[in-house]
Amino acid sequence: LDGRLSGLDKVGHDLHFRAGHVVALHDGQRVLYKGDLPQGVHVAADVALHDGVPGFLPGGLLVTGDAGERSPEALPVFFIFVIVAHGVDKALGQSVDHVRHHQGRGRPAHRLDGLAALLAGRKISCDVVAGFNADLRTDVFSLVNNMTFEEFNAIGAAALLSRSTYDIGTVSWVASMISGSLITIPVLFFGGVILALRKDVMMSLILLLFVPAIFLIVRPISKRIGPLHETSDKYIDIQNDVMRERLHGIRVIRAFNKEASLQQKIADATHVMAENIINANVQMGLLSPAAVLLVNLAGVAIIWLGGWRMETGSHAISGGDIFAIIQYLALVANGVLMGGFAMVMLPHAKVAADRIGEIFHAAGMQETAKGAEHTFRGEIALDHVTFRYEGASEAAVQNVSMHILPGQKIAVIGGTGSGKSTLVQLLLSFRLPTEGQILFDGVSASQIDRGVIRKNISCVLQKTAVYSGTIRHNIEMGRPGAEETDILEAADIAQLTPFLNSLPEHLEHPLQQSGKNLSGGQKQRLCIARAILKDAPIYVFDDSFSALDFLTEANLRRSLNEKIQGKTQIVITQRITSAMNADHIFVMDRGRLVDHGVHAELLSRCKIYQEIYASQTGGDAK
Repeated sequence: LDGRLSGLDKVGHDLHFRAGHVVALHDGQRVLYKGDLPQGVHVAADVALHDGVPGFLPGGLLVTGDAGERSPEALPVFFIFVIVAHGVDKALGQSVDHVRHHQGRGRPAHRLDGLAALLAGRKISCDVVAGFNADLRTDVFSLVNNMTFEEFNAIGAAALLSRSTYDIGTVSWVASMISGSLITIPVLFFGGVILALRKDVMMSLILLLFVPAIFLIVRPISKRIGPLHETSDKYIDIQNDVMRERLHGIRVIRAFNKEASLQQKIADATHVMAENIINANVQMGLLSPAAVLLVNLAGVAIIWLGGWRMETGSHAISGGDIFAIIQYLALVANGVLMGGFAMVMLPHAKVAADRIGEIFHAAGMQETAKGAEHTFRGEIALDHVTFRYEGASEAAVQNVSMHILPGQKIAVIGGTGSGKSTLVQLLLSFRLPTEGQILFDGVSASQIDRGVIRKNISCVLQKTAVYSGTIRHNIEMGRPGAEETDILEAADIAQLTPFLNSLPEHLEHPLQQSGKNLSGGQKQRLCIARAILKDAPIYVFDDSFSALDFLTEANLRRSLNEKIQGKTQIVITQRITSAMNADHIFVMDRGRLVDHGVHAELLSRCKIYQEIYASQTGGDAK
């Protein structure tokens, strides 16, 4: 040691070095610092004599300004350099060279172990979150399929799409963030607090005061963020809804030059959505700088209090203890910050979870009795059936009674809004009667599984449904795995053969979504071919010939009657030509069954039937 010794009268007293001297500090194994002391710096260390040579006792070093005054310019660099070096040796109990020797030998293996552990942890985390995401999406999709039409319309297709994608993604993202912190947060917080308390209780109180200060900041931020995300999610639904309207009605929009108007609606929704998301992100962004400020203030307070206690000798605390408590402050701060960010993210997750919860809380369609699969004979009876839509003042179908025999061809005719299509939905168990019952072969539909009912009914609904894929794929939906000869026969009955022969790809001709590259008549014939391919005892055609010309309809009906002869046919129509050849005709008006019989009978006595006949044929019903 090269320097002026003062006060070294016995073991354990301070060894002081003044500025301007060359100093070599060591701990008996290696040099901690060697060089000129900066101006205004005073180094003090507990020493002990070993064979007449001063050596450092455990407890660390203290660097202060000359004559007890701190030097802000010289203090930081010297303090950090000397304390870190001494702390490394003290913690490990061996020289830096010895540590380097062992690190050099084990470094590749340690790095590989760490990399393997990191990859394994990431894989487990990704598997858990991906599994949660997949299960949630599956459940939501299943529940949406089981919703009643009223529940579906109340939420809306655009909102259901947002809940199935964006909201589930939000919940999964927050779950991923929080699940990775469930262990980390308590370990960092409680571990840091316990270690700090072991060093010094009073200085640890500064550390603990930092925690409630953070949460005082987090709480108001969380309260403000929730409504912002709720509003932004609402406008995401509006944005999706307007976009769907624009894509579905693009021809009408262009025909009336309404592109600018629709674009403005989307822009308005996007502006509100973006404004709320930006405000929420700004609120979240306040947490980080506020937390850093509090951590730095706590660190300064710990250093100041520790230095003051060392100088005054009021407590046997060393520089190493102060440095350790600051490190523990960093551990606690990391834990608290992670918890704070989790609390800030929870309002967004709660909004998304509440929106998804609307789907889980939906009552859905009532369960029907589960029974063994069986084939219907084709007898259908409606016994005083009444159905009222939710919120409607009047019933859509009121006190309707019908009896259809096996193999009979019947027609239901009436004007727009007379309740014809509602009857089809009741027959297929899409909706359940408000009053009365529907019977198949004398058994109430409420006692038959929905799947069994729909398996025994082949239908063409009023709104054609064509899916992206090929013509073969769309027809084959009626009977998956059907032979090509059966598919071609169904297409021929539906009068699709001339159209298929005009296509180079024939059955493999690609179709766009919703059949956008088909005409209205081609869509209807494709759906009819699909229904014909399905072998069922009951066939329902809901206004499914309206887009066909009279010649095509006549040829189709002749071939269809030959193909499904002996099967029950129900034709829902507004055309008198589609109904007049039926075995029995039911006339409906404003949800009521006003008359029924054969064509000649109705033409002679039913006023509504006479009006329909006269309006479509131009002849006198009488």
